[in-house]
Amino acid sequence: MKQFLPFIMLALISSTAIAQYRTETKFGIRLGANYSDLETNLLEDPESRIAPAVIFFSEIPLGNTFALVPEIGFSALGAKEDEVEGINGNDDRLKTNYLTGGLLAQVNIARFLYLNVGGQLALNVSENDRGDYYDGDYQAIGGLGIKITNGLSIDARYGYGFNNVFEGDLGAQGFEAENRFYQLTLSYRM
Repeated sequence: MKQFLPFIMLALISSTAIAQYRTETKFGIRLGANYSDLETNLLEDPESRIAPAVIFFSEIPLGNTFALVPEIGFSALGAKEDEVEGINGNDDRLKTNYLTGGLLAQVNIARFLYLNVGGQLALNVSENDRGDYYDGDYQAIGGLGIKITNGLSIDARYGYGFNNVFEGDLGAQGFEAENRFYQLTLSYRM
């Protein structure tokens, strides 16, 4: 019996550690704002746009320090200028709204601090001047989050669009523009 005592103790300690292993998938919402502009050769210095961001997400833990975070949301991007006159005389809008879907890797750096890195696809859903904009964009996302309480956190991110969003007349004339944005959101996990 004395031979089994260390084995039983080890089993109890291991089962306690396994019970504390984070396995519960959480769902949540992020509400906040984007501070965006276009990296473009159409305008010398376009004004940045502040616009809303709404994101629904799930957090799927793969251990105590790592999780996958699939997201779907709405993001308003582009530049502040309502319209610019193109070379052909048409007015072109620089504001775009996207339905986004992404997958991020979340790494918990400390109990209250985490890092998010990943990518997302963005589908243009409300641009009136569709002839001059591509219907989509693909973007890299990176940022930090701070857990305030068990359910609330603040997230700060940077997004880098890789796709030239100009198509049609603007694209044919050699103009290019890529989305760039900072995003600040308040997140709630259930």
